[in-house]
This record gives sequence, C-alpha cells and structure tokens, in this order.
Amino acid sequence: MRPLRCPLPGGLYEICTRVTGNALLIRPSSEVNDLILGVIGRAQEQNDVELHAFVFLSNHYHFLVSVPSGAVLSSFMQFVNGNIARKLNIINERDGAVWERRFRSIPVSADESSQVWRLRYLLAHGTKENLVGRIEDWPGASSLPWLRDGKAIRGKWQSLTELYHARRRKGYVEKPGDFVTVYELKLTVLPCWKAMPEAAWRSLVRNIIAELQAEANERCEVTGVRPLGVAAVLATDPFYRVLRSKHGRAPSVLALDRQVRKSMRLRLVELEQRWRAAAAEATALLAQHGLGSALTPPMVWAGLQV
Repeated sequence: MRPLRCPLPGGLYEICTRVTGNALLIRPSSEVNDLILGVIGRAQEQNDVELHAFVFLSNHYHFLVSVPSGAVLSSFMQFVNGNIARKLNIINERDGAVWERRFRSIPVSADESSQVWRLRYLLAHGTKENLVGRIEDWPGASSLPWLRDGKAIRGKWQSLTELYHARRRKGYVEKPGDFVTVYELKLTVLPCWKAMPEAAWRSLVRNIIAELQAEANERCEVTGVRPLGVAAVLATDPFYRVLRSKHGRAPSVLALDRQVRKSMRLRLVELEQRWRAAAAEATALLAQHGLGSALTPPMVWAGLQV
C-alpha cells in the first residue's frame, strides 16, 4: 500500500524524484538548467510552497520544502515533474516516461540539528558522488548561490501551448525568446533559522560548505580516487545508465534523535489510520447514493478536519 502524501501538513519535507532506469536525462547544461529553474519559478507562482534548498543531479533531484497541505504539495510536484519531463523529452529528442515513479516526500523533524543535517546532505551531493572536486563546481541547478551569498537564481519558462498556437497562425515567424518569461526563484531560510539574522545563518551555511569541502578533500586523499570533473559531467551521454548501488528502504521520517523519530512515526501511523478509515466511510457513503467511489485525498483530509 502506498504511503500517504504529506501526512504531516505544515511541516518541512525532503522531496526526491529519480529518473527512470537511472539514466542521466537531467545532465546539466545551460538549456536544461534554464528549463528546470523556469519550471520551478512558474510552479511557485501557482502554489503556496516555501522552497528552502534544492539540487539537481543528472539522474535525480532533491528539494527541501515547507507546504501547508498535501493538496498543495501534490499540485506543485505535478506541475514540476510534468513540465520538466515534457521539456526534457524535447531537448533529448525522446518519448516516454522520464521519472521512475511518483515523487517521494519524507517529513523532517522541526529541531535544528535534523534540518541542518538534511541541508548538509543536499549541499554535499556534487562532492559526495565524487563528480566534482569543489562543492561550488557542480554545474547543475542548485540553491547554493542563494544560500551562500544571497545571489538571485533565475530560469526561463517558455509556454509550449502559446508557441504551438502561434506556429499554426499564418505568417508567424518564430524568434528566439518568443513566449518566454524569466522567473526569479523565491527561496526562504530553513524554518529552524527563521528567527536568526540573515548574516548569521548565511555564515553557518558557509561553515557547513567549508566542513563538507574538507571532508571531500580528505576522502580523495585516502581513496586516491579523483573526481570526474565538470567537463566530463557536461560531456556525459544523457542516455547512459548508471549502475545503481543497493539502497535500503527509504525512511518514513527524518530526525537525528531516536525518540523524536519514534514520536513522528507514531503520529504518522495514527494519521494514516484515521485517513483510511475516513476514506472508507466516505466511499461507502458515496456508493449508497449512487455517486460512485471516486474520492480524492483533499476530500478525505477535509472530512478529518471538520
């Protein structure tokens, strides 16, 4: 049985989506980065989502987001994954699914140590996977420039629908930039740092980056394995499939403290039981009135909140 989407509304979540077959379809390039950032900017305009950090590798990506409800999270992710997939297929001249499965969302504990732990995880991706020697060298879409220095992150959204209709008009001459909107991403500080002055938490971010860099340098010295390098990353065939290492089952919650993890899991179990009971009751009620059995998660959550 699939886990519920956003079972703890209003909290911080780590989102992960992987490319089908572990191919490198989101290999960085200026074109790919622009479309990814443009889609995220457009999605933010339509959904009330706080984006705290993100990183796109060639075969998967991560978000740290805060959302008010499961419905908002689903709408945001549907827009992001659907539009990135369509536009990537155009760039890569292919058809078919881009994402391996539905996105995975895992609640993160509210304590500072857990939230910083997950931020460190995202920031370390380029060096952790031994793709680049320095954290700032990763050429893919990432929140690093804003987190470290407050630099604006922008992307380009092109309306394929408007472009399609324009091409059907007699006399239309297509020009670069037609139906393109530039979006600046709206990023917010981690919830645990909201009361902290901006200069203070940016200093913490820079310290984290320095620590991660030192760890990466030490790892290279010990193993003797050199990073792949930026040029090699950019030159990789997007249809190449990486041999995936074995991973255990994804955790249901993310918290460093054992007791906090236990408490969060118990709350998840309780909410899931209530949700499924409410869904079964509402479905039976609909069937009694001949209205069919179609029921959406927002309808069930609304019933639980009454």
